Amino acid sequence: MEKEKLWTKDYLSITVLSFFIFLAFYVLLAVLPLYLVGTLKAGTDKVGLILTTFLLAAILIRPFAGQWVSKGSQKKILIYSALAFFAGTMLYPFATNIWVLLTLRVFHGITFGIITTVKGTICAEIIPYSRRGEGLSFFSLAMSLAMVFGPYIGLKLANVNAYTLSFIICMVISAVNVVLAFFIRGPQETKESGLSTEKSKFSWNDLFDKNAAPFAFATFILACAYSGVSAFLALYAQSLGLVETASTFFMVYAVFILICRPFTGRWADRLGTKVIIYPCLILFAVGMFLLSQAHSNALILIAGALIGIGYGSVTPIFQTQTISSVEPHRVGIANSLFFNSMDAGMAIGAYVLGIIATGAGYSSIYLVGVGLIVVAGLQYLVLANKKEAVQVEPSLTGK
Repeated sequence: MEKEKLWTKDYLSITVLSFFIFLAFYVLLAVLPLYLVGTLKAGTDKVGLILTTFLLAAILIRPFAGQWVSKGSQKKILIYSALAFFAGTMLYPFATNIWVLLTLRVFHGITFGIITTVKGTICAEIIPYSRRGEGLSFFSLAMSLAMVFGPYIGLKLANVNAYTLSFIICMVISAVNVVLAFFIRGPQETKESGLSTEKSKFSWNDLFDKNAAPFAFATFILACAYSGVSAFLALYAQSLGLVETASTFFMVYAVFILICRPFTGRWADRLGTKVIIYPCLILFAVGMFLLSQAHSNALILIAGALIGIGYGSVTPIFQTQTISSVEPHRVGIANSLFFNSMDAGMAIGAYVLGIIATGAGYSSIYLVGVGLIVVAGLQYLVLANKKEAVQVEPSLTGK
């Protein structure tokens, strides 16, 4: 039996678009704190607001974006959100004080929340169902690559005060996204003449799907655990006198994601998700434990490899399960729930773990991370057993 085709023009285009969206996000994330303190002369207490306002805006808009994507024209939403995101990047050179910049971050966060929802939904729907795990693993790889190259480009430019050039780079790649958006075919353009013509009253069910919620909750817990790495690893390494190792950690993390992602998604499709998820959670937990005990470069880098394999592989599989748990016309809602779970986990986790680190030290947050991973694993175990029970029951009653 011939495999269904995955690498179509639309799939490649939406993956490249995703890479450029996150590349712009991470370039700005690296540049803006230094721009804020160095050029706008703002206090360091304002730096956190740069990310918080952006993510809060994205989180608040995503449930509505999921509803629009599920009921409207995905292609039109993709084009309009790409244009709006491009417009946002064009305004950064004119943000000459902190309040203008924060207002711009709210606007840009809204556009980011919409475009990440629609691009993820389009990708999930154009991937053949039998290859969804593999397809989403490659698709999410674009975000992982942007996570490496974005900060590298941004910090290189910021270190020589080339802020305007960094903004221009973000404008150019955002303009490319607009062009790509026009050429990508939306998978369900006929929905406009169907669902969207019927006026219906507002319902929370249009913003939330209870079938996707358990998988999204597991994603939230794991994101809380990983936030200890993304937010505090540099400070932890500094306290250990291993500052240079922190940047190498993320390179090792990215390399092992690149190595494993193409295989784990394919194996999940062929062998079942449990075969991949449990070993990945174990590797993630072992990596976090090694971080908590780290007093050498070697241990930190080994932890980076294990966390790259574990957390880096399990995330797209949870996205696949979140999307696959809903009816086809509600994929947009499920996608928005997945991304909001990740963003909320990173934001809330960083805040709570920061409080823990203040009282108990940085190493303690990685032990807490191990506990969170165990909780997510137990929750998934209950969820998987419940799902199997529901599948077995019809066959028993049908005898």
